[in-house]
Amino acid sequence: MDKFIAACSAAQDADLMLCESNGVAYQRDMSAGRVPYDADYLAKCLAYEDSPIAKAVNAGRCALLMRHLPDGASVLDVGAGSGAFVRAAASWGFDACGFDVIPDAVKQLRADGVYAEDLSVFDAVALWDSIEHMEDPSRPLREIRKGSFLFVSVPVFADLRDIRSSKHYRPGEHLFYWTSQGFINWASLYGFRLLEQSTHETDAGRDSIGAFAFCKDLKK
Repeated sequence: MDKFIAACSAAQDADLMLCESNGVAYQRDMSAGRVPYDADYLAKCLAYEDSPIAKAVNAGRCALLMRHLPDGASVLDVGAGSGAFVRAAASWGFDACGFDVIPDAVKQLRADGVYAEDLSVFDAVALWDSIEHMEDPSRPLREIRKGSFLFVSVPVFADLRDIRSSKHYRPGEHLFYWTSQGFINWASLYGFRLLEQSTHETDAGRDSIGAFAFCKDLKK
């Protein structure tokens, strides 16, 4: 559990804890109904890979990187899944690698020679659709070195009380929920300065997904 979120004043709402003044909510029991990250989960990722929306999303993500990183910068995709973004980023000239916890995904990334684990050695780290799945979402933020960049896509809510009516309400899979400003403020607690908030995910047809580019200015 993140120390800053744990310290927030929270109101229990059934299975959720709402920290409305901080723009964040989380699953009260992190162990309840946990979704296994296994071959079946990877198969769902693979099913999306060739869709027009997925291709547009990855193009938008690569363009976001291009606006903030130098040519040939090293990028680690945390939660790489099928590896679609790693391949897309490589085609745009980035030195791209991937990390995942799904055994079959790890096997394929290793076979492709692009598996990596150490966030601190990369110029940038991408957390596309992954940070909301983590019991301690601060862990990757703490591992990124000062001067590196962070790129994130995450479901965002105008009102945390609307979480249950959203397609992004997934108990046991999505453990954290943010407003856009809540996410920006939370990331700043770990030394991250917002560079850009992009609409490329929603422009591609996704529902209520915020995309962000940050630079880590402080070591925290």
